[in-house]
Amino acid sequence: KNTIIAGKFYEKGNKMRNFFKLALCLMLLSGAAFAELTQNQRVKTALNILDTFGQDNEKLAEKNRKINLKDVKGIVIIPDLVKSGFIISGHNGSGIFVAKNDDNEWSSPIFVDFRGGGIGAQAGYQSSDLIILFKSSRSYDGLVNGKGTLDISVDAAIMGVGEKAAAMTDLPEISAFGVSKSKERGIFFGVSLNASNLVINMQDTNDYYERMYAIEDIYNNSPKDSRYTKKLKEIINKYFESEK
Repeated sequence: KNTIIAGKFYEKGNKMRNFFKLALCLMLLSGAAFAELTQNQRVKTALNILDTFGQDNEKLAEKNRKINLKDVKGIVIIPDLVKSGFIISGHNGSGIFVAKNDDNEWSSPIFVDFRGGGIGAQAGYQSSDLIILFKSSRSYDGLVNGKGTLDISVDAAIMGVGEKAAAMTDLPEISAFGVSKSKERGIFFGVSLNASNLVINMQDTNDYYERMYAIEDIYNNSPKDSRYTKKLKEIINKYFESEK
């Protein structure tokens, strides 16, 4: 009888262990699927922001205020930037970075976190979405050369681009724009970023590609383009590429 009872307990224990293993596997799979969905949504949101920015810029052409985007070599898009404070303020958010690589092609997206603080001009910054443009590879070198981080100090890069702005079509080395979520079109404006920092988020990047890649490989387009990556590159080529 003792042997039978022990056998039943052993069998029951095995079933419980198998159940917990199955539950753990399902949790891991669901977590990975949710992470992938989250990053896909972030890329989708970013490309829509960039499309709105490009459309708004095109509308400024008739007023001779269109910004020349053809020389841009790198782009950061931060959706839903959270900002707090007044005279001394802080901001943080997560988004994507893309850049022209060694083959003069736009890279696949790399996920980044954006943190920092500002004084003065930042108090008037009400936009929820942020676009940062880099005019040369030197200005974003810290993100792709193995450091994975970039300090940014842009003091009033371009102020007041839009309906009431003075004409200023040539971009500086680094420029930052707020994109309004207003229903009105043509509403984007230059902002000041002081003591801001971009850091590559490897976890989000790995989730998006469903495996680990070196940043250099993503920069040079090793991963196969997903549906969202292809659409993102379509938008970039539409507004940031010179006509062949």
